[in-house]
Amino acid sequence: MADKEKDTKKKAIASARERRTATASAARAPTKGKATAPATAKAKVAPKRAPRPKTPARRAVARPATRVVRPRAAEAPRPREEEKRAEPRPKIAPQPLPTAPSGHAPLIGPDGKASGSVELPAALATAAPRRGVLFQALIASLANARQATSATKNRSRVAGGGAKPWRQKGTGRARQGSTRSPQWRHGGVVFGPNGRRYEQRMPAKMRRAAFAEAIAGHAANGRILVIDDLRFDGVEGDRPRTRDIAGWLARVGDTGRAVLVTAEREERVGIAAANLKRVDLRTAGTLRLADVLRAETMLVHRPALEVLAARATVGAQS
Repeated sequence: MADKEKDTKKKAIASARERRTATASAARAPTKGKATAPATAKAKVAPKRAPRPKTPARRAVARPATRVVRPRAAEAPRPREEEKRAEPRPKIAPQPLPTAPSGHAPLIGPDGKASGSVELPAALATAAPRRGVLFQALIASLANARQATSATKNRSRVAGGGAKPWRQKGTGRARQGSTRSPQWRHGGVVFGPNGRRYEQRMPAKMRRAAFAEAIAGHAANGRILVIDDLRFDGVEGDRPRTRDIAGWLARVGDTGRAVLVTAEREERVGIAAANLKRVDLRTAGTLRLADVLRAETMLVHRPALEVLAARATVGAQS
């Protein structure tokens, strides 16, 4: 009985396998003609679409890289361009500086031309050559002009760092007492600048001797010009313009880098000369030794000669 049951089971398994293979092969095989469907289901046939016409492929055409610019000959010029072309600004060629006898300086009028000469004070015309004093005075003046405001914070001034980062022993790391130590990030600076002073004190006689020698050097080379009046010729109104002063300087001569020294503060002249890179405006009291040595030509207002002579006199009271 047991053998018969085993044979029936084997036959059932074999028949099941045959059915599976048959259904799989039927599904894989392509259907020829119309697909058969059960009688109850209605076949839905999709309408055929007309084939689309093939569009021709576009060809790449090389275009020129340059653009054709048409001339504007037919167009009328703008009114501003007409004004500029009709009235070009005249260019004044620089001329050599006027000369004067020894101990004198040329006198420049409002028109920018020399009209005689003026005798310079003895303190400005002749001075004992003392190059060492001049160099020392220049270094002192440049050092005294430094602000010396740069400062850093050491470990006591940096905020935080009161607690010990970890215990003294037992961690295997180096001992640390604060997180504001110099070796830590955001820590204090060790040898940074903090309240350094650059002041250099120099006797008044040496300062006056250096100032007199610097001005006497310009006088010996004929680079000191005395201005009779600050009213420039051809200026409309009381306030000169930058181009007026530039034209006046060109008529005076090839001054190069110049410093204009006035007796008092001239605001109208200072505003006009502020855009001139090669012209500095100083008063007789604010003129520094570095300004004299940096300039190639000194333009001194006539009332400022006495103040400069007092500053250059050795032994005079300030």
